[in-house]
Amino acid sequence: MKNVTVTMDDAVLQRARVAAARDGKSLSKFIAETVEVRVGRPLNQLEALEQFLAGPLLLLTDENGKAPSRDDLYD
Repeated sequence: MKNVTVTMDDAVLQRARVAAARDGKSLSKFIAETVEVRVGRPLNQLEALEQFLAGPLLLLTDENGKAPSRDDLYD
């Protein structure tokens, strides 16, 4: 884990300290978790698969419920 220096307005820092205290966290932990929420974290293989499967379905049938032929798919 790396240390970083962050520069922010005094008023923002004060609000961050209050929010961290309200959550029962150190300011460092609070900022780290806030950044992680904003930029996300890498998904493991199972999470990625679940996210993919939860996505929208790929509808291949036309309005009559007929699936396209192989040739139609490759055109």
